[in-house]
Amino acid sequence: MNDVSFDDLCADFEDIQPSDLADRVSQKLGARYLEETVPGSKKLIRGAVWGSSLRPIISLPVQITNSITTMSGTRQPVQVHFLFLEASPQTYISEEALKLMGIEDAVVAGETLVGPNDHVRLPVKINGYKVDVARSPSDSHFAHLNILGEDLIRASGAKAYYGGNPPNFELAFP
Repeated sequence: MNDVSFDDLCADFEDIQPSDLADRVSQKLGARYLEETVPGSKKLIRGAVWGSSLRPIISLPVQITNSITTMSGTRQPVQVHFLFLEASPQTYISEEALKLMGIEDAVVAGETLVGPNDHVRLPVKINGYKVDVARSPSDSHFAHLNILGEDLIRASGAKAYYGGNPPNFELAFP
């Protein structure tokens, strides 16, 4: 894996503000940010193309796995808006989303996964597929962003479609 920092990945995303996720992005995606949803997975999820830079963004259900014990939060999946970044080998989830799921007081049973740069990776399910995610670095200017990386694509066998006129974005799961 290349030694790319979170800030390097998110270098030009200054125009995505924390309030956008709960407001304008939620409206565009037709899903409320961090709202509880029903368990399950969908085969085709339509995203949106956001902003003047035409960034692919999508809302996916995220749920903690049984290997995580928590005193607060929810076992129900929550809708998390992700910026799809093909260049990112790793998926990152914001502190706000992890806190809602109870990760701030979580104990991970079994093997704790540690990646390069000593970032703890946490096992969650995204659209029903297990992925070990990293926390978006809290000291980053872009800590509020959730980045969907290639690890979900590899784990699920999903295909990403981006293009058209007007541009659109979707993920097709097997």
